[in-house]
Amino acid sequence: MLVLLVACGATAQAAKRGELIDPVGLWRCIVYGHPTHGDERVLLRLSADGGTELAGPGSERNRAWVPLSSWNVERHTLTFQDFRTGREFVSDLRRSTLGGRWRTSFLFGGWWCTSMQDQAELVTDARAAELARLMPPLIPERLATPVYPLAAIRAGKEGRAVSCFFVDADGVIIEPEILELTDEVFREPTLRALASSRYRGWSDDSMVRPGCRSFLYRLDAAN
Repeated sequence: MLVLLVACGATAQAAKRGELIDPVGLWRCIVYGHPTHGDERVLLRLSADGGTELAGPGSERNRAWVPLSSWNVERHTLTFQDFRTGREFVSDLRRSTLGGRWRTSFLFGGWWCTSMQDQAELVTDARAAELARLMPPLIPERLATPVYPLAAIRAGKEGRAVSCFFVDADGVIIEPEILELTDEVFREPTLRALASSRYRGWSDDSMVRPGCRSFLYRLDAAN
């Protein structure tokens, strides 16, 4: 656990220094925001030759890895496409971890990943069902509800916040990042709610797992 948390911290420090994430490798990701599919847990593999492969929802029964378009980087922006769903994935490599936005002609959402480089040897070209153990869901034990800010109530403000984060083996949320925020007044209650939330822990490995939560701030719910 300690080694991985130090690695995450080192990545964040590199981002602060202006260094870019190296996207090559194996990533465990959550893709969120699709009205039909909901949160999708996938494995993403980016090769040094530009190859992009995905394992997870939509994979063929006897074929774990589905090829996507080649990935491309211009300056600090990485892009690739999933032609099956029409989604274009975009990531700013100046961030602390791989992830960003996806969009189609009519929809948009986000994605967020954690590196699995130290477990790459566990991943083979096995059937997709056999890779499911590498993409276990996060099971909530306590999902705290944000306190509606009094200042927002007085100003008649409603809004939305989306945060992605890592969860450690003890079920504790670490390194939350606010990805969408309609008003700064909702930042603190969102982070407080995440700090008070817990997921079921695990003991089979020491890898952190990615997760995301959306918060809607509506005045009718505050009364």
